[in-house]
Amino acid sequence: MPIRIDTRTNAVVTATVREWARAAHPGGAGSIVPALEPDDMERIFGRIIGELLELAGSEPFPVPAARAIGRRLAEAPFERTRMLAPASRALLGLAPGEPGSLIATRWPFIASQAIDSYAEALQQRALAQQERSLSEAVSVRVQEIAALQTRLRHEATHDALTDLANRSLLKERVRMMSTDPARGVGLLLIDLDDFKQINDGYGHSVGDEVLVTIAQRLRSACPAETVISRYGGDEFVVALPVRRNSLGELAMRVLAALCEPVHTAAGPVPASASVGTAFCPPGRDCDFADLLRSADRAMYSAKTAGKRQFAVSELDPEEVDSAPTAGRFAAVAG
Repeated sequence: MPIRIDTRTNAVVTATVREWARAAHPGGAGSIVPALEPDDMERIFGRIIGELLELAGSEPFPVPAARAIGRRLAEAPFERTRMLAPASRALLGLAPGEPGSLIATRWPFIASQAIDSYAEALQQRALAQQERSLSEAVSVRVQEIAALQTRLRHEATHDALTDLANRSLLKERVRMMSTDPARGVGLLLIDLDDFKQINDGYGHSVGDEVLVTIAQRLRSACPAETVISRYGGDEFVVALPVRRNSLGELAMRVLAALCEPVHTAAGPVPASASVGTAFCPPGRDCDFADLLRSADRAMYSAKTAGKRQFAVSELDPEEVDSAPTAGRFAAVAG
């Protein structure tokens, strides 16, 4: 059944397709696609965005379909159109739906898949041309497309400040981890203690320095197969395939790594964190939202108990909304 698009999203889509068409067809004798009028391009681009919006609200996760739409941008009537950058700005810059809705959450990943597929199609076409002509100019273009493809994919799945995974990439990696029959999925929700006071007292630029340093420390403290995400302003999520008895040990390492002051342009800034952990055993359906809620309750328990420590919470087989395990706190010395 087609999804219902709200009025705000319709207005955003209309403005986006108009700007996209203007960028791809500036008019005049030097237009990139003289065979198409701007109105025709707007209709085509609007249809493409509409199809991607349908995919963003559908199940199962429609990666192949999104990539197929992206490949169409490299076919007639656009086979001679240079519009990778305008298409990327249009699709990756679009923010449809209400914040927190399924479409708003999944749109960045759906759009990035379409752009990634478009870039791959351009690269394949350029490679074929290189084989025919052995042209040095084509070789340079291939390298540019490959570099842009890598950058776009990275920007679509990573936080701009810390370069950690964003929410879309985190959810996808957790889904993949849940297929491991030997290990469960462990989640750590990390909230910096009193971070608002850092921003208020030192300024946001120093606060950004603290966040970047925290991200570096998390990378050093976590195993190689861990996915580390900046989930919110001062919240980080760590997810990894793990056995139950090693999750607490990782939480202790993380707390130890985050308790030292951060050296910034304004001098040393005190830092610490509270951590909530949650675990989903192997063989269990692993719902990311339930796992995150469980870790969130545990994190607030750690905050209530005095901060600078962690609390453990598990997804109960019969009651997903189980409370954090009572009394299972571990504080970091100092």
